[in-house]
Formats: sequence, structure tokens, C-alpha cells
Amino acid sequence: MNKFPEFSSLRARTTRASGLLILIFTTACLAVSRQEPNSDVAGPNYIPTIEPTETVDVLASDSAGLSVVVKDVSVPFNPIIGAIIPNLASPRTMVVSGEILEGIRVALDVFGKKNERIVVPELVVISKGDQVKGVMEALRELSDSQIVGVVALLQDEVMLELSSRYENSVPIISPISSSITPDVQNMFSLASVDPGVARILAQQAFSSGLSTAAVVHSQNLESTLEAQMFTVAFQELGGSVLGSFEYPVGSTFFEEQLRAVEAIMPDVLFLPVPLGDIELIAPQVTFFGLDSLGIRVFGTAGWSEEEVLNVVDTRHTDGVVTASPFPLGEVLSSYQEFLSAYGDIYQRTLPSLIPALGYDAASILLEGIKSGAQTSEEIQEILGGLTNLPGATGLLSIKDGRVARKYFVTCLQDRKKTELFPHQSSQPILMPPLPDPETDSIPEDAPDRIMGFKCSDSEL
Repeated sequence: MNKFPEFSSLRARTTRASGLLILIFTTACLAVSRQEPNSDVAGPNYIPTIEPTETVDVLASDSAGLSVVVKDVSVPFNPIIGAIIPNLASPRTMVVSGEILEGIRVALDVFGKKNERIVVPELVVISKGDQVKGVMEALRELSDSQIVGVVALLQDEVMLELSSRYENSVPIISPISSSITPDVQNMFSLASVDPGVARILAQQAFSSGLSTAAVVHSQNLESTLEAQMFTVAFQELGGSVLGSFEYPVGSTFFEEQLRAVEAIMPDVLFLPVPLGDIELIAPQVTFFGLDSLGIRVFGTAGWSEEEVLNVVDTRHTDGVVTASPFPLGEVLSSYQEFLSAYGDIYQRTLPSLIPALGYDAASILLEGIKSGAQTSEEIQEILGGLTNLPGATGLLSIKDGRVARKYFVTCLQDRKKTELFPHQSSQPILMPPLPDPETDSIPEDAPDRIMGFKCSDSEL
């Protein structure tokens, strides 16, 4: 279900924007804004950056007590984080761009307060993101500076073309576009297919004694990639994927695929389907009786979204195993930190989850600077080992060239999420066997009937 047609794979669900944020940038030159040293707290439409300070040569400590080396160089280290945004876009796209920039500014502010002895990067905003030609010009403008990375607020088609031609050492992070050519170097997306959810669900299934699986997925790119990631992870663990069945985008009836699953009788049916398809396919899994055959349903993060749980009957979601980037019943301290800093800077509540993506994109680059990197190449090397960085949208890692979040496995029951630990799974709901139609009696050896699944704390 696409909330922003111009960003087709945007995962973050947003609320109504509180007002139109109009951003005016010069189209042919570098647009840089700076926070004045004695200025008051910035208003919601003011997106300043922090003036870099003098280079120091110290061994600093971060908030966790870890040592952070700040290099002594002959040329003062004045790092820059670039932000490339569209210039000619819809009003809604410009609001999204503004909210991303707000998140970046919050990340710089938090970084400066937590790392007082480290040079805080300057934010350079360039409004040339409508076409790849303009983006390449912007990157050339930044190439002579101490650029450590770029946050690119580009539409899907621009990002896809750029990724197919990109050969620069400067890391580019997209907070909203998922359209990046596979295996491209130095380009990352916070909205692309996250391998974390497929891997953790494969581990959960196999560790709980479920050794065979079938997959049903849409032909769209995201669903297909999630299906492939689950298959690879499950097979690497020793499991067997008996069949994978796809359906055309826009399908509303799935009898062919579900009947094929019934014929092979797997332990698990993995459904990495788009958010809008869950409401359609979940009742059909029940209608065709797969849950009564002892086949457990595993689904990607969309299954636990409130908009799904509120409209799909619990008969079709109870016992479904899924995953979330947030631990059950907890608010990540990193999200709380972001929320508090946003309120302090902009003096208003968070209008949507979009600023959190800008915050995380900048935080990934800032982590490299905190670790001592002073060039884009050094940032690139550090990002390759990034693991569980606390962000506003989860715990962030970079694995196999992709941004991956840490996921927590849950089981759905009565529109609520129940935590599942390794080796646990949903449990069958057993009913007495039906009488024999000829004798009208129940045979002594007749097994109980399975009538779906429920969440349980007992181990298999």
C-alpha cells in the first residue's frame, strides 16, 4: 500500500502533515545554511547546519565510554554531509524533503551535544535532484570539499538510474527510495528490502522444529526479494523449501497458489506479500483450509501493522508469526532521544515518521566520523562493519551492502503481539474429531482436528 506514489516502496507510514513546508533553493548553485552562534532556537521552517570547529587531537569518549580517536591533520578537518533534494516536485514531495532535512538537522544537533570534542559536519543542501544529470553535477560540486557522505532525497526512477551509473567513493544513503541497482557499491537505502526480517523468521521457523516450507509471494520486486532471502536463509540453516509460488501484481484471488501449497504439505507457509494484499490473502488461507492441515503461517512485518490487524478478522491472523524492528512493549531509547531532540529544536510534536528516516540516514554517516573517519573512503570502510547502531527506526546494521534492522519475533493473537523466543512457535487449536458419517460415532483412534493456531509460551 503506497502512501506516496512518487516513492513507491516507502515503508514509513505517515500522518497528515501539519502544514506545507515550502523550501526555496537556488537551482544552479550551492545552497548552504548555517546556524548563527547567537541565534535563538530555530523555528520549524528553519533548517540550519552547525558551523564546524577547529580540529583537535584528543582521545575522546562517547556516551557509552568507548574511546573515539580524532585525527590530527595538517589541514583542518571541516567535514560536510551533503543533501540532494528535488527542485521541481509536487508540494507533498517538498514537504517530505523538508521533513527529511529536519531529521538530518536533529541528528547533527544530537551528535554535537554527545561528542563535544569532535568536529560536527556542516550540512550542504543542493536542489538538483530532479534528474540524474543534476545529481551528478551536485556530486562534482561536493567532490572538492571534505564530503563524507550524501543523503539523497530522490524519486525512485532517479535513484535507480543513478545507482546503475554510480562509481564514486562517496557513500550515498537514500532515506525513502528503495530503487537501487543490486550489488552497487556505496549506495544504501533505509527503505529498501530489509534482509533482517526474512532471516529472523527463517531462524525462528527452523529452530522451532519446522523443517519444510513453501513460499507464496507477489511478482513485485520487494516481495520477490523477501521470498528469495527467506529461501536462502532457511536452506542455509538446513531447511527445505518445497515450492515457491508467485502471483501477478494486483491479484485478488489466490486459489491456484494455495492449492499448490496444500499439495506439498509444508510445515510453514511464508507470505512476504505487500501490505495491501494481506487483507485479501489472509482470509483465503483459512477458506482453503491450510490452517487446518497443520501448516503454520509466517509473514513479514506488514502483518503486524495496525491497519491490517484492525480490518482483518482475528480468525485469519491469530497464530501468525511475524517480526518487528521494535521490541515488544518497549520504546527504544534511541527513538526517545530523537523524539525529545526534535521537540526541543522545532517546538512541536513529530508530524510523521519521515524525519526519523532523515535522522537515521545522517546518524549512519556520523557514526563513521565518530569512529575517526575523515574521508569518504574511510567512512565506507567503517560502514561495512556497522552493527546494531541505535537509530530512530530501529537498531541498524549494514550487511551485504544493505541496511538491515534487528527484528524481534512476535506472534499475533486477538489483534495483539506476543513475544516469541527461539525454539517457540504458535500452537495448534485442537478440537474433537468428527463422528464417522456411517456409524455416527467417533472412532477410538481418531486424532483431534486442528482448527487453526494460537500463540503459546510452551516450547515445541
